Amino acid sequence: MCGIAGITRQGGASAHEPVARMVAALAHRGPDSNGVIALGECMLGNTRLAIVDLSEHGRQPMCNEDSTIWITYNGECYNAAEFRPELARRGHQFRSATDTEVILHLYEEYGEGCVEKLRGMFAFAIWDSRARKLLLARDRLGIKPLYYAPIAGGIAFASEIKALLASEIVSHKLDAAACRVFLELGHIPPPWTIVENVRPLEPGHLAVWKDGNFQSRAYWKLPMPGNGRRNVSSETIAQPLGDLLLDSCRAQLMSDVPIALFLSGGVDSAVLGALMRRAGADRLTALTIGFEEKQFDESAGSRRTAQLLGIPSRVIRLSASEMEGSLDRAIWAMDQPTVDGLNAFWISLVAAQAGFKVALSGQGGDELFGGYESLAWFDRFSSAAGLLRPLPNAVGRGILDHRAFPFRWRKISYLVGADDPFVAAQLAVRLLFLETDVRELLSPALGPSNSHSEAADCIREWADATKGQSPQDRIAWLDFPAHLEARLLRDGDAMSMAHSLEVRPVLLDHEVVQFVMSLPASLRLQKKKLLLDAARGGLPAGLLEELSSRPKKTFTFPFARWLSGRLQNTIDKTFSAERLAATGVLRPEAIRKLWTRYLAKPESVGWSRIWSVLVLARWCELMRIEV
Repeated sequence: MCGIAGITRQGGASAHEPVARMVAALAHRGPDSNGVIALGECMLGNTRLAIVDLSEHGRQPMCNEDSTIWITYNGECYNAAEFRPELARRGHQFRSATDTEVILHLYEEYGEGCVEKLRGMFAFAIWDSRARKLLLARDRLGIKPLYYAPIAGGIAFASEIKALLASEIVSHKLDAAACRVFLELGHIPPPWTIVENVRPLEPGHLAVWKDGNFQSRAYWKLPMPGNGRRNVSSETIAQPLGDLLLDSCRAQLMSDVPIALFLSGGVDSAVLGALMRRAGADRLTALTIGFEEKQFDESAGSRRTAQLLGIPSRVIRLSASEMEGSLDRAIWAMDQPTVDGLNAFWISLVAAQAGFKVALSGQGGDELFGGYESLAWFDRFSSAAGLLRPLPNAVGRGILDHRAFPFRWRKISYLVGADDPFVAAQLAVRLLFLETDVRELLSPALGPSNSHSEAADCIREWADATKGQSPQDRIAWLDFPAHLEARLLRDGDAMSMAHSLEVRPVLLDHEVVQFVMSLPASLRLQKKKLLLDAARGGLPAGLLEELSSRPKKTFTFPFARWLSGRLQNTIDKTFSAERLAATGVLRPEAIRKLWTRYLAKPESVGWSRIWSVLVLARWCELMRIEV
């Protein structure tokens, strides 16, 4: 696991200093070694977190035998060992035991097609000096990040946005559309980032720079659900699914360092722990965050799960005062604003302090196996939108979108007179702020000139991709681009790598995803039943019974209590007119009004809205953002 960076441009003008600054800004991603190499028109940089082959032979950037092809790589290729013998028979010489070197030689054999052979999580750049070509690639689900920005005569790229900003050749200017999308969705999906002209290479994409031209294309797309196996049952599918999950676990034990397990009181991480034990993991340590506030605390359930699985466990209790003391560090770690991610920040900090470099996560279980309660809300709201469709949209906005109502009630206005009931339901469930609120909260330079909503455009585009599918299949597919990829996975990487920790979301092996997505919704979206059936052989009987009866809990912090308690003074200072005016992003009077209303009646606003504007304000301060 590493941080990668580089610059390529025609003419080969020296880019050593900008790349060196980017590498320095990525030191947290790879504290074990770093390197910068000049290759004519291209300069590559890398910071290394040594996990496979801890020797100096694994240093990057890395080259082939005749130094004509170079790679800077971030991630893990779990099937690298399968290719090594055949590559050796074809005459390729290996100097290390790393998967990095395998990818380098696969490129020599298959060119851009090498990326389709990889099983894992990755982002890499390959400079081919013979073709004078730069190849960028990112894994299928977008577990590992990669950003790029056009510069004079070429492009700059890096694992994190803060590294591009550190280059001093990428502007700190805020992207107004991305800012609006963040306030609506709580995160920023492609094609935007919070910084103008910085773009993410999207999941399952590769891009090529050659002769001053830059083009990207998809090499993999998330399958539409239910388009494969139709006449199957839980009884016939549980065994092959269990075998595939076990195979994924064995592959992802690839490590020369000890591994931790993020363990909650829920199904996903419990199943993962059981599968990992069956796969041969005998040095796992389970880690859990606990809270003083009992309604948020899962430590009893996780401790019981660890006990039944025979895995040593640690529970780390987090207080509001500790959160307050680490606030700026956590917001810096986000890389760009998000309403999520603090859970990943703290559990990763604990894992790193305990000496771990690798941790396993059950992320993706909710999306694959129907774990979200919001599925029912989407169904209800879509039906309601169908019934309210004949009414004029102005009726909904004129009556329901009223400032006296709580935000969650005001969002129902989207259901009235909607052209597409499915899209309307998505908006009513997913949006934090309505576009009318965004226009009031942001400074005039950033607000929309009309009622246009970029977030609504995104949701319509995702919805269009699923037309013809059943409502349940559409909702389940949408959770990937709308929530998992651009929010949970991005946040998980940024927050864990801030502590030099590699997190592996084992359930999101692309072969597992393809298999599960081929199943009909009626089978796979039964609140984890299929997952439990698939893992039944490895789960202790007592644990299986407990997991089946434990109520579903979404892991979140006691924000509602903390914001108006321990954090109130911090928020008051952040929302001062002087500080907000100095940044120029948010309107001081609108933010103060929102904060005052929250303190008087928290349920009328909701903690997530206060948290989102707090994050935006603090992030822009920390990153010296320009409007």
